Amino acid sequence: MSEPAPALAPSPDFVQARWPLLIAGICTLAAMTALVSMPGAHFGLIYAIATAWTCWAIHAYAKGKRFHVSPGLYAAADDSQRRRRIMLGISICMHLGFTALLIGRLFTQGS
Repeated sequence: MSEPAPALAPSPDFVQARWPLLIAGICTLAAMTALVSMPGAHFGLIYAIATAWTCWAIHAYAKGKRFHVSPGLYAAADDSQRRRRIMLGISICMHLGFTALLIGRLFTQGS
């Protein structure tokens, strides 16, 4: 008798295939933004935590683990791929929002 054909694993998406480069890019963006804007101690700490949180979300997404975007907003390991992508997108957008706030401080400090 013939054996059933093995099920093919789905090919990894962009983030799953390139997560180390994506994390390196976000960390580089955060470091350059912090060096240019020289945030205060409190805002700099918040920005560093936001960067670490986003990097963990990318890593957890790529490895199929549970990750939190904010308190009460998370993607479980067994959630649909669409929900996990949406949660990762929210996490990255929140980090870009923090980056925009930090860069915006450059233009409002002189006023």
